[in-house]
Amino acid sequence: MPTAPFSARIDQDLKIELEQIARFERRSAGYIAGHAIRNLVEERRATRELIETGLKLVEMGAPSLSSQDFHSWLESPEDAPFPRA
Repeated sequence: MPTAPFSARIDQDLKIELEQIARFERRSAGYIAGHAIRNLVEERRATRELIETGLKLVEMGAPSLSSQDFHSWLESPEDAPFPRA
């Protein structure tokens, strides 16, 4: 896949850590940053697709939990079963 130049300002400490990782992995800092950006973009795309799918299901009348039931489950013991819709 063709590449394009991209520049961004980052915190100096982050730059130092990025360069250390790049040296350890024998890659350029740009290569490591490019992979990190790709991972972030893919994660955000997948999250957006899940949200869009969920909204479509709700619009179609699929069973869903109330926010209160969901939050109660989040605050329950770790082994608590997931509530039914």
